[in-house]
Amino acid sequence: MARVRYLEFLLIIMELYPPVHTVQMTAREALEYVAYVETHDCNGGTGNSLQLQFDPTTWNSYALAAVRTANFLSKMITYNNNNVSSLSEQVLYSLVTNNVHLKSVIFGSAIALEPDPSLPYPLMCPYAYKETDNSSSVSVHAKDLSVSYNYTDPQTEWYHTLRFQNYTHLSIVTDQIQLRTGNSLDPASDVTQPVAFLEDGRWTNPYYDCGGGDIWMVTYSSPFFGLSPDHKSVIFRGVATIDIELTNIDVNQCDPDLGSSGGALDVFRGTHSCQPTTVCVFTPGKGFTRGAYLCECAPGYFFPDTHASNKYYNGSEIEEYITRNNLTYITSYNRYRCNQCAPGCVTCTTAAPCLFTRNLYIKAVVLVLTIITIVVIFIVSVVIFHLRESKIIKSGSPIFLLLMCAGSALMCLQLFVMFPDADDRLCMVMPWPYHLGFVLLYGSLLLKTWRISVIFRQGQIKRIQLPDKTLIRRFVPIMAITVAYLVAWSSAYRNTTQTRETNDGLKFTMCTENWWSYSAYGIEVLMLLFGVYLCFTVRKAPASFNESKHITWSIYNAIILSTFILIIVQFVAETSGPDLMYILYFLNCQVVVTITMVLILAPKFYAVHMKLEVRRRDSLPTISGMMTQHIKRPCRSVGVQTTPTGEDNDIISNNATWLPFRKRSKVRPIEAPSSNKYETTMTIDSIKST
Repeated sequence: MARVRYLEFLLIIMELYPPVHTVQMTAREALEYVAYVETHDCNGGTGNSLQLQFDPTTWNSYALAAVRTANFLSKMITYNNNNVSSLSEQVLYSLVTNNVHLKSVIFGSAIALEPDPSLPYPLMCPYAYKETDNSSSVSVHAKDLSVSYNYTDPQTEWYHTLRFQNYTHLSIVTDQIQLRTGNSLDPASDVTQPVAFLEDGRWTNPYYDCGGGDIWMVTYSSPFFGLSPDHKSVIFRGVATIDIELTNIDVNQCDPDLGSSGGALDVFRGTHSCQPTTVCVFTPGKGFTRGAYLCECAPGYFFPDTHASNKYYNGSEIEEYITRNNLTYITSYNRYRCNQCAPGCVTCTTAAPCLFTRNLYIKAVVLVLTIITIVVIFIVSVVIFHLRESKIIKSGSPIFLLLMCAGSALMCLQLFVMFPDADDRLCMVMPWPYHLGFVLLYGSLLLKTWRISVIFRQGQIKRIQLPDKTLIRRFVPIMAITVAYLVAWSSAYRNTTQTRETNDGLKFTMCTENWWSYSAYGIEVLMLLFGVYLCFTVRKAPASFNESKHITWSIYNAIILSTFILIIVQFVAETSGPDLMYILYFLNCQVVVTITMVLILAPKFYAVHMKLEVRRRDSLPTISGMMTQHIKRPCRSVGVQTTPTGEDNDIISNNATWLPFRKRSKVRPIEAPSSNKYETTMTIDSIKST
């Protein structure tokens, strides 16, 4: 029992030497010494003290009672020619009992007189103290403390230290007092007396008052004096004391609180034995003893016994375990510790997961399908480039078809960005592929439709030339505005992630939707609605290849299905986890990209495969599905041709779009004399005019 032997040795050292020669204790050693003294018999006296530094200034207001008592005794002694015997026992006992009767933390009060031949006893120390009976009733008892032990012993800190202190600096004052004789006042007389102040006294270290109150206490002693015959120096005559009982003052061993005012016994703060996985929680009401705390699990940890009613470790049990096993601190890794929560848990009671674990198989399947989609788009773009001279492909503007393929591939790249768990960098990147690709895909479609609309509405009045180069020049500012918007979005919005919870309470991180994203979606919806308007304006435009109808279908598909999917994402998928969101974003990509590309390109590839180059002139469909009639009029039309090289106008390919001359038609053809067969034609193939 090395630890116990050390405490016994420390006790022997304290008994052999005065406190002034005792080595300072640590706060931890002081608490262990308190526990040792309480479990062993003591001898009369106050030798069992705790040699540590503490701050008793919070009790200075109570110490003033001892200072006033001491100054009263000094006045009485000097007033009676420095005769100590003038202090009757009744006066002394009245003073100490009055100090204890105060409703405060004062436990006891004493007046210890310096041995003097004029005293009735060699040692005399009236002492009053509080005592609580079994019914919790408090009464004041008084006795002569010198009967129990010799307070002049060098180990009696509260007396011995002041007995040999230098008092040359002590204040000596002269008061003028007028006594009364009959109905008149006598002439003023000078009364000289020494006056002690708070700083002239002394607080003891905490000690066990064996034979006095038999409790742990701290004492403030204030000296009182007589005067030398020349009234220039003082003579030590004893001390007046007050005792602060420490038994009912809690020892807080937990770490100091930031901003707390502190207390006299804050020297014990930070001496708890809670393990790193736990936090110390102070439990008041246990008095001057160690272990007045609980070790509760720190945030991010949980109590190992999940079925325990009290999920904490008792500080007194931990302190007893350390003492019983002669330890300085707990060395066992698993004892009095808490288990770490699952990743992502701020607090927990079990090891249950707090983070949503994404299904790798779902992510892999979606990513593989996305890669297949991109590969197919690449193959389609190669085919378009290879067939760029075909009149069917040429009528759809190969450059814009390739731009549509590029936009489709870009939109699919969003799913690559969403594959890892969301973080700030990925969330800043994620809007770029989707919104750039969207503008490339549907911007190309809208420009093609806008060209048809312009030619259909104005081609009968003047020759319209809108070659691809002109449309590209119009398309560049649209892309520039899109890029500028995305740059502003990425620069202005830094907090791009948020933590959400599923219905099962599992946390996951997702990219934040903000007014930048809502504005982008709103602009894209307006863009699609404008496309609907354009398709409506060209619904009756005749075309050998009915592309506008498929553009309309693709736009309706994008508006209805994509909006429906985004609503599900906002209101359902966010509480179901990122796996469902990933699947829905994949479906949205298929709706916006795959279906649109199929609607636009499948009829073209089918026509190329079937070699549909020539169709009957009397059955060319219009956008609205109406059949044109073969009208023979003695007039000749001047059409806008597909190519600038002067191809034979009699070769009518699938690219030719016919506008019949009707009596009530709002589009009037330009007539010119010709042969006996006259036709009114207008070719939408002017979309490839240079």
